[in-house]
Amino acid sequence: MAEYEERTEQATPRRRQKAKEKGQVARSRELTSMAATGGIILMFYFSGNSFIKNISELTRKLLELQYGRNPVVAMRFAAAEMFWILMPFLGIAFTFALLAGVLQGGFLLKPLSFNIEKLNPVNGFKRLFSLEGLADFPKSLLKFVIGGYIFYYIIKSFISIFPLTSLMDIREILGVSIRLLYKAVITVFLAFLTLAVIDYLYERWRFDRSLRMTREEIKEEHKETEGDPLIKSRIKSLQKEMARKRMMQEVPKATVVITNPTHIAVPLKYKKEEMTAPLVIAKGAGFIAEKIKELAKKHGIPVVEDRPLARALLKVKLGSFIPEELYKAVAKILAYIYKLRGVA
Repeated sequence: MAEYEERTEQATPRRRQKAKEKGQVARSRELTSMAATGGIILMFYFSGNSFIKNISELTRKLLELQYGRNPVVAMRFAAAEMFWILMPFLGIAFTFALLAGVLQGGFLLKPLSFNIEKLNPVNGFKRLFSLEGLADFPKSLLKFVIGGYIFYYIIKSFISIFPLTSLMDIREILGVSIRLLYKAVITVFLAFLTLAVIDYLYERWRFDRSLRMTREEIKEEHKETEGDPLIKSRIKSLQKEMARKRMMQEVPKATVVITNPTHIAVPLKYKKEEMTAPLVIAKGAGFIAEKIKELAKKHGIPVVEDRPLARALLKVKLGSFIPEELYKAVAKILAYIYKLRGVA
């Protein structure tokens, strides 16, 4: 089909979630209807005798004019009683239909909205003769054929026992009729329930097809959720630049800068009264190292060359105290600087 030619990728979880938020889920109306019908059948199975008894009692009251001779008043009372008789059946049908809907697509609360386009007869004809409408036609035809065959089967069964009814009394005839009716109802229900399950599987397949995405759509969604790689790269670049500026602002506070000497520079800060060990306040290689040395010279901070120590300090985390194994090497440099400054 043309509309799916480029949609080769399965829908992402985000696409499915957005569809669900709009109330778009794979559901079969037939399966929901059959669930409601199944509830009514169960209700008849467990309380059919009570239902027939109540209907018979209602009929008796009507015939005996217990509701009065006024037909309007009588029908009003009869309708009220009929409502309460049918209420359990309507309730179980609604409950089963609701459960079927929840099992198919979850519980959805979608705001009510009025779409005037749905009232447009032209759009109705378009839906009727669309691919979706054409796909529904075989289902309706199949249901009609199955229903016709079941009706034929029931009539055939009835005709085969019809001659025997002349030998039966009214109760036996009633019992046979009830069994035939029960058999017919169960047969019809199971047949149409099977069709409803197949319809649901088809609707699910068709829904999954409708949600398929192009590779470009997946890329765009990835950009929306994870961010545009170019923007993320730019943000990281700005963050690094800001961190670098903050680091360079700390260089004038350094006690000494250890170099490699050309491509590594690590400023250390140490205050004997306040710190237990020297602190790495900045570090860099290449261009950053040159900037650190320029700032150090500008602010009169000693720059000492020690290749092994510079390489070791470059591995120390920024803002951390130097490790214990470097104490001796750094202490020698600090002692030398203090001696030059005349600090004891």
